[in-house]
Amino acid sequence: MIRSKWEITGKPRPTSVDGVLEVLLQNRGVGSSFLSGSLKDLESHLTLKGMDEGAALMASHLAARNKVVLIGDYDCDGITSVAQLAHFLRDIGSNNYVVVIPQRAEGYGVPERAIRQHPDASLFVAMDCGTHDLHSVSAARDLGADFLVIDHHEVSQNGLAPATVLINPKQPACPSVFKDFCASGLTLLFLARLRKALGSKFSVPKLGGKYLMLAAMGTVTDLVPLVDANRILTQSGLGCMNMRTYLPLAKLAESAGLAGKVLTAGHIGYYLGPRINAAGRMADALQALDFLMAEREQDAGELADQLNRLNARRRHQEEQIINQIRERYTQEHARRRTVIMGDSAWPQGVVGIIASRIQQEFHYGPTIIFSMDDETGLARGSARSIPGFDIYSALGCCKDYLRKWGGHKMAAGMTLAREKLEGFARRFEEVAHTYPAEVFIPRRKVDMELDLDLVSPQLFSMLQKLEPHGLGNPLPIFAARNVRVALQRVFGKEKKHLQLIVDNRFEGIFWRGEQWLPNGWQAKDHMDLVFQIEWDDFRGRTVLSMKDMGKVNTLWC
Repeated sequence: MIRSKWEITGKPRPTSVDGVLEVLLQNRGVGSSFLSGSLKDLESHLTLKGMDEGAALMASHLAARNKVVLIGDYDCDGITSVAQLAHFLRDIGSNNYVVVIPQRAEGYGVPERAIRQHPDASLFVAMDCGTHDLHSVSAARDLGADFLVIDHHEVSQNGLAPATVLINPKQPACPSVFKDFCASGLTLLFLARLRKALGSKFSVPKLGGKYLMLAAMGTVTDLVPLVDANRILTQSGLGCMNMRTYLPLAKLAESAGLAGKVLTAGHIGYYLGPRINAAGRMADALQALDFLMAEREQDAGELADQLNRLNARRRHQEEQIINQIRERYTQEHARRRTVIMGDSAWPQGVVGIIASRIQQEFHYGPTIIFSMDDETGLARGSARSIPGFDIYSALGCCKDYLRKWGGHKMAAGMTLAREKLEGFARRFEEVAHTYPAEVFIPRRKVDMELDLDLVSPQLFSMLQKLEPHGLGNPLPIFAARNVRVALQRVFGKEKKHLQLIVDNRFEGIFWRGEQWLPNGWQAKDHMDLVFQIEWDDFRGRTVLSMKDMGKVNTLWC
């Protein structure tokens, strides 16, 4: 793992539990109202541009019993969006619809086969894609069909697809102040408008339960900021998840070893979401959709087990590729601000995860990993960025090398000819050198220096009010200086984890902490610590989960 320097943002040090909460809210740029949002507050977001027009368009097609084609991206956001709309159509008794989800080999966006295979469709609905799918959307319109797009990706006026209606908060003239929805959140809002537009023509379902759960799944997994409307959607969806009323997610939690646990956004991000994504990465994303639509317990259980096996296979494959990259990584790579690598043996489905791992483990900078196709001569890549580097804008500076590209500031996908890869890599590195050098120095923020006397069940209970955590609302991180730390034991199969005694009174756990032990460290030494506060259910006490530790005054910016 790359070692970061830490900046303590909350000053002065709070003297009470209430003071801790005050600093945490201040660090996140929010007030106390951040803690009290409700579903009613989502009503103000129903005025998104295209929302009413899109609902009226779809209502008219449903009333006429016309054929509808639902199209979604192959990741969790796209699949949970399609699942919401498919559940809604099934719940109102409308069966004249089909679903098309592209294979990763087809690349991101609306596949042209969706139009070619369904020339009799009257309405196409694309979710989590479609904003710039000029050729596919034009083909549908040329056949006389309507096309509704529900998307959240960046909008460029060059090559905007001719959709009948576009719902995208990032499009010009959209009145929404909040722009950071993902597709599954937008789909839930759209369904609220569609319910109204259908009037008395159908018996419409309430949009709690499975709908909120699916919106929360997509929102957390797509790494959009968990603030404002996204926080409300996720918090409400988690409340529904923990009632275990939606059979597929109950089975998925069980197969992931989470039976009986109170589910959090972290569980979605690290356990549930990856299993939904595993279908599109390792096999066919339709398997994940079939699972989310399952109504019988046996079907849901069998499909959950399939996703579990696919995820295990994905993890094994990921480790193999990371090991290959470790062998290829040279001093020349280390001197660059960017890393770009590719291989024909690396599947398209895992390159995004690999790019993230590289950043975390041995190169802090914008990273693009390509899957090469020997037959077509194409390279399909997935990019991950770092704070302060707009990767969408950077790719725009390299667009003459690219056949297809899209995404947002922190992540993107692209396709180019293999012979252009070297030139693209040079240009991308040049773009990176237009940014200030400090952008490429790994720095992380500590919320505040914390008096260990405040660590208590009361503090942990207060911290729970800030859930759900994610981008924009990270888990609180604390610092303590000059604290006596004793090593109790080293544990784990590879003997890399540390169990510590902190300040003679708290248990500390440092996962993979063995690599950060200072040379010559003695149990009597005093250390500076960076940690989070967790709860040990078995012993009923707080535990300090270490994120870093070092000799006094060596960790800080």
